[in-house]
Formats: sequence, structure tokens, C-alpha cells
Amino acid sequence: MELEWAGVPTVCIVHRELRDSAAAIARISGHPDYPTVIVDYPWIPTATWTDDEIAELVEVLLPAVRAALLGSAQA
Repeated sequence: MELEWAGVPTVCIVHRELRDSAAAIARISGHPDYPTVIVDYPWIPTATWTDDEIAELVEVLLPAVRAALLGSAQA
């Protein structure tokens, strides 16, 4: 959110298991509608992923991140 406050468009990428915590932080910070993209299984919540898993995840999430940054959809 600090980047967003500095004028840099951002999106929160968070695992499904942590989305409620991320939403609470956004509400407390005064941004209840902060754009969020959800990572789900098979990627594990602790984000200890291999390089190959990261590359695959980028391909999966890229459209949702792009949409969130352009304001055309919230994933």
C-alpha cells in the first residue's frame, strides 16, 4: 500500500488461506477495496515455491494482475 500511496499502481497477491488477513489490513489502512489477486492451491500458502512453480504461477496470475492494475476487474 505504501507504493500505492506514492503513486505507483499496485495489487495485492495473496494466497486464499491468507485473504481474510489481507482484507483486514486493507480495511484498517482505509482501503477496503484494495485490488487483490488470489493464489490458490496447488501453490502452498508459505510461498516456498520452486523457480518452475513461480514461472507457472506468473502465467496463471498475469491476466488477473493486469486487469486489477488497469481497473477493469478485481480477481
